[in-house]
Amino acid sequence: MNAAAALAPLALLAVGFVVWCIVDVVRRPPKVLPWWIWVALILLSVPLGGILYVLVGRGDQEVARDGAAGPGEDERAPARTPSTVAARPAPAPAPGSAPEGFALRTDGLEKTYGDHRALRGVSLDVPRGSVFGMVGPNGAGKTTLLAMLAGLRRPSGGTITMSVPHDKVALLPDTPHFEPWLTAHEVVELSRGLLLPAGSEDDSRAALDQAGLTDAADRRTGGFSRGMLQRLGLAATIVGRPELLLLDEPCSALDPAGRRDVLDLIGRLGGEHTVLFCSHILDDVQEVCDTVGVLRAGEVLFQGPLDDLLVGRAAPEYVVRLRAPVRPVLEALQAQPWVQAVEQLGAEELRVLASSTQDAERHLVPALSAAGARVVSIVPSGADLERVFLELVR
Repeated sequence: MNAAAALAPLALLAVGFVVWCIVDVVRRPPKVLPWWIWVALILLSVPLGGILYVLVGRGDQEVARDGAAGPGEDERAPARTPSTVAARPAPAPAPGSAPEGFALRTDGLEKTYGDHRALRGVSLDVPRGSVFGMVGPNGAGKTTLLAMLAGLRRPSGGTITMSVPHDKVALLPDTPHFEPWLTAHEVVELSRGLLLPAGSEDDSRAALDQAGLTDAADRRTGGFSRGMLQRLGLAATIVGRPELLLLDEPCSALDPAGRRDVLDLIGRLGGEHTVLFCSHILDDVQEVCDTVGVLRAGEVLFQGPLDDLLVGRAAPEYVVRLRAPVRPVLEALQAQPWVQAVEQLGAEELRVLASSTQDAERHLVPALSAAGARVVSIVPSGADLERVFLELVR
């Protein structure tokens, strides 16, 4: 009797530990193994199964399975219904869709982690059928923004309004991971079975072909390079025929040929799909995106058509071709107050960066004449995204 009384607290402690583990498995997407296998291990191997789960299987993000997240939890919106995800303490708008012509709208979106404000009043309008490029330095809040749009993190303030069903929103993280014993075809088939139950293996094969993985379809993913994993993640994303794709650095680990294939695929997806494409590779954004947003320290510095960003925002630049000698002309231009910079490109070429288009049009030719320059040509250079981006973030 005394022995039983002594063991009773330990038994209660073990039962409480098992219950806590099972609840935690349900609340958090576990690592390494599917949630139902963890539940079986925890129940059949007390307390070793629970200890193993805590050590290697416990997930990082809490998810409320019923769609109502408590304090400190992330939330996923219910599937198959167009809806608005409203953040506390902001009032929830009436259910409905984004304004006509837009797939997604955010209004005053905020995210704080303790004293750190990751997002500061982000308001975006993503046109339906567009390829929207979100660019920003590391730490600007791009990944946090995508996670909230996908329903994996709760906004601290503001609202998110979508005109597409939540089961038609797909997120590709920047570092996708898959079970190493599965083949590429099996990964895409699992994704297809979850996202597109009415589809067939033809859809999986088509997605693998689009991602350039036809020859590797029967290889196990444990031997894949990071670039191949990136392609596989894209195949698993598009196989569900999503209407809104959220892509986080989809080309970051690809070789030049792989980047070319993925960019071509993203370009083709625009129109029938809406793509929100985060990247730090500005050339990629400029090549495939028709709309762009610039994010710095959690704030949107610009959003709109790419042409609106490039035209009239970068300091005007001119390439001046001269007859020798060039050096005296370079020094004369450097002394002009309206000239920001002068660079010699070749034996007989100068690149002149002016403070404004008006100053350049008014003063460049007289300054060259006063310096005794023998001018062959003056050609204005078009602005590129990299130069405009650097001007904005500085």
